Amino acid sequence: MPGATTGCTHPFSYLVAVAGYAASGGVLAMPVEGPLFATQRQMSMALFMTLTILGALIFVVLATAMANRSLSRKVRATIRDLSESEAKYRQLIENSSDGMFVAGLDGTITYVNEPLAAMLECGAHELVGRRLFEVVADTCHDEVAAALSPGGTSRDCHMLDVELAGHDGRSVFCQINTSVIRKEGAPVAVQGVVRDMTQRRRLEEELRRQTEDARRFAAEMMSIYRVGVATTSVLDLSALLEVMYEQVAAIIGNESFYVALFDEQASEIRFEILVDHGVRVASFTRPYPTGKGLTEWVIRSGKPLFIRDSSVDLENVPTEAIMLGDKPLSVIAVPLSVQGRVIGVISVQSYTQRFEEDHVRIMCTIGTQAAIAIENARLYRELMAKNELLEKSEAELRRVNARLDRQLDEVTRLHRMAERLAITDSVTGLYNHRHFQERLTEELARCERYGRYLSLLMVDIDDFKQYNDVLGHPAGDAALKAVARLLARSVRSTDVVARYGGEEFVVILLEAQKAQALKVAEKIRARIEAYPFPNEDQTPSGRITVTVGIATYPTNARTKKDLIYLADMACYRGKREGRNRVIEA
Repeated sequence: MPGATTGCTHPFSYLVAVAGYAASGGVLAMPVEGPLFATQRQMSMALFMTLTILGALIFVVLATAMANRSLSRKVRATIRDLSESEAKYRQLIENSSDGMFVAGLDGTITYVNEPLAAMLECGAHELVGRRLFEVVADTCHDEVAAALSPGGTSRDCHMLDVELAGHDGRSVFCQINTSVIRKEGAPVAVQGVVRDMTQRRRLEEELRRQTEDARRFAAEMMSIYRVGVATTSVLDLSALLEVMYEQVAAIIGNESFYVALFDEQASEIRFEILVDHGVRVASFTRPYPTGKGLTEWVIRSGKPLFIRDSSVDLENVPTEAIMLGDKPLSVIAVPLSVQGRVIGVISVQSYTQRFEEDHVRIMCTIGTQAAIAIENARLYRELMAKNELLEKSEAELRRVNARLDRQLDEVTRLHRMAERLAITDSVTGLYNHRHFQERLTEELARCERYGRYLSLLMVDIDDFKQYNDVLGHPAGDAALKAVARLLARSVRSTDVVARYGGEEFVVILLEAQKAQALKVAEKIRARIEAYPFPNEDQTPSGRITVTVGIATYPTNARTKKDLIYLADMACYRGKREGRNRVIEA
């Protein structure tokens, strides 16, 4: 190296050099001279050994010094790092938004950071040395004691929700996360991180309150909805009032309730439903107006009445209250109005709780719906009463109509009977002479119009006068009836059989020419001859017979008069020729 010399000017340097050389295995060159050589050699060896040992010692000392210096630098660096870490950790703790503390196992506080002191609005020095139980609210002592107990310190961590006592008695709701500080495995202290939960607690309380309000509002809306449903589904007034009572009781929990209906025409107030102390009271009626009473005031004013506390507010009530029972603590009375007309009052009263404005609002909403429902129920009741009266009137009318129908039937029957009597013979039941004349006129006109035929039979009972004189008129009438029946059975139902007069009968055979008429006439004659009349043996011939004269339209005659005359003449000719025979014109 520059400036270096090969000589060792410093003895210590020389010794170090020699020791170093010896340590490296070098051999000192010694002069070799005679006997002195051995002595010098021995001395050299001794010196060499001394220097070698000395060099080794020096080397060890230097190495140790160098190692100590390096270790010292590392220790200082470690101490410096620890100091910096501690400063950073302390700065982090002091600048943290959460509070921190350290306490002994007996609960004595040994350290508190500034955020925790600020949280409790006091200085950190005021907290150090105090016990945790002095800072924690009484209701949280058990939780803190459990965390500091041997069983609690056996766990590394705890999370506690506690209430801390701040400055001037102010409460701070906190969440504390505690951990155990251990030394050689044994717990020596407890450290905790404190987070202020007051705002969160306040928000949770507000959320809980809002949730409860929403739940209560939903229940109120459901009850109001049920009342609304009742307004459209319940038309019976008693059932409707029961629904209203149940829904109001569910919302407010009323102890006293009534619905009073105002009848303006009758000038009275009727308490339709009344419950006091949970007990039903019979309905009753009061005259209107009397000038006093809460119900009457609400009807007159049309406004709701709210008495929150009767011990204070009753003096400010605009009318004299009429107490039906005990004095209530709180009263709500709401008018039931329909189209600006008050029809009644709904009221709820309590002996134990004070109503609030929300209760008034609910009652007004229920009252609006209830008024419509009650009015509908009243109209329905009136309609049912009118319908019942109408049904009674209709029933009476039906009875009258039924009676009139019976009378009409009787009149019709009598009329028909009269008509029948007017055209029938009273003895034989056959058509009489007048009806025969009318029918013959009609049938001849029809024959002329359509070119048809008809034949007229003139039937005369032979020797009937003698039979009637000998046996009497009753026997003669019986014979006439028998002949009438035989005539009716011998012709068609469309033919006309009539009593012409006395013992003479006529038969109009419709659509019958001369040949058909002869057959029918012969059948009549034979049946009458064969019929066993009572006591007919007392007649000159010994039996009752008939003589039949026939005339046909238009063969024999074209007018009614000529037809009757020719048939009658044929009958007379038959009489002259011996009776009991059929003669044609």
